[in-house]
Amino acid sequence: MATTKVSALSAKTSLAGSEELLINDSGTSKKVTATNLLAGVSVADGSISTAKIADDAVTEAKLANAINTAIAANTAKTSNATHTGDVTGATELTIASGAVETGMIADDAVTADKLANSINTEIAANTAKVTNATHTGDVTGATALTIAADAVTGAKIADDSIDSEHIVDGSIDTAHIGDDQVTAAKLANSINTDIATGVTANTTANAALPKAGGTMTGDLILGDNVKLEVGSASGGDLQIYHDGSNSYISDAGTGILVIRSDTSFQIQAANGEAYFNAVKDAETVLYHNDVRKFETTANGVTVTGTAVATTDTDTSNTGSVTLDFGANQNFVLTLTGNVTLANPSTEQVGQSGFITFIQDGTGSRTVSLGTDYETAGGAGLTLTSTASATDIVPYVVVASGRILLGTPQLAFA
Repeated sequence: MATTKVSALSAKTSLAGSEELLINDSGTSKKVTATNLLAGVSVADGSISTAKIADDAVTEAKLANAINTAIAANTAKTSNATHTGDVTGATELTIASGAVETGMIADDAVTADKLANSINTEIAANTAKVTNATHTGDVTGATALTIAADAVTGAKIADDSIDSEHIVDGSIDTAHIGDDQVTAAKLANSINTDIATGVTANTTANAALPKAGGTMTGDLILGDNVKLEVGSASGGDLQIYHDGSNSYISDAGTGILVIRSDTSFQIQAANGEAYFNAVKDAETVLYHNDVRKFETTANGVTVTGTAVATTDTDTSNTGSVTLDFGANQNFVLTLTGNVTLANPSTEQVGQSGFITFIQDGTGSRTVSLGTDYETAGGAGLTLTSTASATDIVPYVVVASGRILLGTPQLAFA
């Protein structure tokens, strides 16, 4: 390699590679190697651009400590990173489509400017629609919307949208059930059982007794206290029923109970024994133990056996005594003092009987008469005065206020 003095060398603006310089230092040659140096070239502050820096040429050692600290704190935050401040860079960060959910948007952060024009248009079109608004989706708000009474028509209800839980118990009445819609499966088991046991195969609705009337071919059975009520009065003017112990025919309405027969009318025991028999245009008969005892005839009545009238037996009589002819036919009076027979008000014309007077153990008791009592010749009554004596006086009522007394039968012993 040739040797050239330094003073003879020309300046180089670039080096192609490693070149050597030989320097003679007091007769001794020394070699200097220069690699990629620009002789006499200085670099201005800030003049090295990104393009001048070779890829991977900037190491951690070349970076300022503050940059290395920031890098260490954010190393590997390439996805799902959380940032508390602004994120900046040479290019904008990209957010994937559909990645921003409702929960990521702060309250009141979406203003009208952020909404698409089409949404703003729809909002403007529906502003102030507090009535008659049409909504195609769910309607929500701070308070519930109110639907006016009777505003939801059948046309507004979707088909098959009303199920059993939206129907009030007992609200479906007969008028709302379609004809032939209640099948056996819809009936309670008890009803199906009744149908199976009580209806024969050939029984149809046409065989039922119509409301307009008809002929029954079976028995009509009413339970105890279930009344057959006839007439327009509340509860029926005429009631026929059995109360579990007794049977009743009750004329509970207006008017009288009339029983008619064109031949005869009989009342009998369950075994056919006669109680009463009335024959048209003939006799009326009362029975005792199925034997005639009292019967009417063309001339009057016939009594079979004896007829016993009610007798008033009074063992203590003194002072004014009023006989009750309405309740009694005959009277047996024990005199315990002097007696006056006061005028009665219950006598019946044609009534007859007897009055028996019995002296008590003292005797000598007298009987005076009110003005309604009459005796033969107006003589009054003279009775046996002996203690315990018994006298009988017959009587007959010939008119109201006129009771005729017969001659006393004295001193029965």
